[in-house]
Amino acid sequence: MVFLPAILRLIRLSSSLLGALAIFLALLARTRNLGLSLGKAIPLFFIAMCTFIANDLDDLERDRVNHPDRPLPAGHLTPEFAAVLYFVSLALGLFSTKYFVAQDIAFWYYGLFTISISYGYIIDCLPSLKTSYVAAASSIPVLIIARSYPSEPRLYVIAGAVFLFTLGREICGVILDRAGDTVSYLHRFKPTSLALVSFLVQVIGLLLLATQIRRLGEIADLLAMTFLLALAGVYWFKLARYRQATLLMKIQLFVGLYFLV
Repeated sequence: MVFLPAILRLIRLSSSLLGALAIFLALLARTRNLGLSLGKAIPLFFIAMCTFIANDLDDLERDRVNHPDRPLPAGHLTPEFAAVLYFVSLALGLFSTKYFVAQDIAFWYYGLFTISISYGYIIDCLPSLKTSYVAAASSIPVLIIARSYPSEPRLYVIAGAVFLFTLGREICGVILDRAGDTVSYLHRFKPTSLALVSFLVQVIGLLLLATQIRRLGEIADLLAMTFLLALAGVYWFKLARYRQATLLMKIQLFVGLYFLV
């Protein structure tokens, strides 16, 4: 009964879809070509799957402390099954990149693969780089779009905003997971101070997006993102409902996809 939900949780379905949706919606809005848009978006989905599966396999012992309800530490899936799913996803991601993505853009896809499978080394050996590493990886889908449309320099600004939003959310993640994580320089700071920095970084991301507004719909979208961040602040600082606050930050990124179309 819990098998399929456990798989969906293992691959972080919503997060895996985010990068793929960024590519799909941006290309569909510009080309009106459904097949082309899907073809370039699908590899991002498999890359994200690989990333999250590898992360859970590498972090199994840490997750017994930080996230005991995740599929692997909870025993809903075995590491052997997760490893098979990882290699299937890896193969599908590589083949879909080869057959659907142009050579001049494929470099970014393969680069994202490399970043994803190297994440474990960052966690074990360079934990202080974890937050910026994840934020940089999360901005690559937008950079792929920017590379495809060099006449739209605003896409690079949007990629910078994505970096800041993700960086802020990852800092909050470090606060929540510090009990089981490898000690990094962020452990020197008080959780409240780190949380304030996290929200400040995301406010800067909103200000970056504000400089790129060109139509009424984007004003409404930015207001919605601002509301979600403010609500996340209430959940974090007033209600101490930290997981719900980080979920709102993730929803904020989904809402921000409108800036790509």
